Amino acid sequence: MRKESFLQLIAFLSDYFTKSSNKEKIELFVDRAKNENPWFSEHLIREAMEAVQKQFFDVAAWDAFFLQHPHQVPASHKVGLILAGNLPAVGIHDVLMTLASGNEAYIKLSSQDKSIMLLYVQAMQEFSSDVPIQLIERLQGMDAVIATGSDFSGSYFAHYFATIPHIIRKNRTSIAVLDGSESQEDFHALASDVFSYYGLGCRNVSTIAIPEAYDPTPLFDVLTQYHWVLDHTKYSNNYQYHKTLFLLNQIPHFDLGNLLIQESQDLVSPVGVVYLRKYASPDELQSWIQTSEGKIQCIVGAESDHENQVGFGKSQQPGLSDFADGIDTYAFLTSLS
Repeated sequence: MRKESFLQLIAFLSDYFTKSSNKEKIELFVDRAKNENPWFSEHLIREAMEAVQKQFFDVAAWDAFFLQHPHQVPASHKVGLILAGNLPAVGIHDVLMTLASGNEAYIKLSSQDKSIMLLYVQAMQEFSSDVPIQLIERLQGMDAVIATGSDFSGSYFAHYFATIPHIIRKNRTSIAVLDGSESQEDFHALASDVFSYYGLGCRNVSTIAIPEAYDPTPLFDVLTQYHWVLDHTKYSNNYQYHKTLFLLNQIPHFDLGNLLIQESQDLVSPVGVVYLRKYASPDELQSWIQTSEGKIQCIVGAESDHENQVGFGKSQQPGLSDFADGIDTYAFLTSLS
């Protein structure tokens, strides 16, 4: 799509998902999504869709994006997209970037997130049958591929698509860095980085780094207030399972009543658990971050020199230029020849 047509599509989508005449259809797909994936509560789905509406269906934001990224491909290419399914419509960014770059999107949906993505695809097709987007089961004859999966599937994708340009994404998570200057407001914002989407996303904080002399009690007092996560059966089951595991194995931990905190050198915590990592000095902290950067999606905390640093409460508010894994998807897509 040329830029003018793409911007018209974005305006159409923004209007489409706020029109009362489309409410019944949207609700049908939301109901299907809840039945499709037991993690997808109505709260989670609506939170994700509101984020898409705010962050990606904004013509002014795309105008600003195109000022920074003025290029499109002179001739379109077939780009295969293997989408993740851990969150509703988590793959919409890749789809929009493919169309914005002037390429054709061939989408392999995740079995865990079919309904909401199908809703967005059908809305695009209602705008125009000429929108270059198709749903497919097998990626054959592609000029390039962007695939998101686990560490295991990522290795398979890298081998399978080795002969064509590709971006392969594997498991990632996010961390928070505290230094003792945080306020109560910061702690409440950090709670959203931990609990949004029940901790399922790669932008959710799974490890909190603190100085050795840091008293985490004020932080724990805030985190323990967010009991709404226990209303979800799967989250509650995860919390109870790991609580039992810690008790049976006599693993030291803090039980906040809605979240378990464990001191650990690991990075990726299970749902219902957040790791606490102590650092002796800023240099030690930076060394650990550099060693782990291949697994870190974003760093939550005060401003720093890290490219993937975001403020408290901002981890789940990525902009158009906040590319997954720090790889500029749009630059990749416009470099195809």
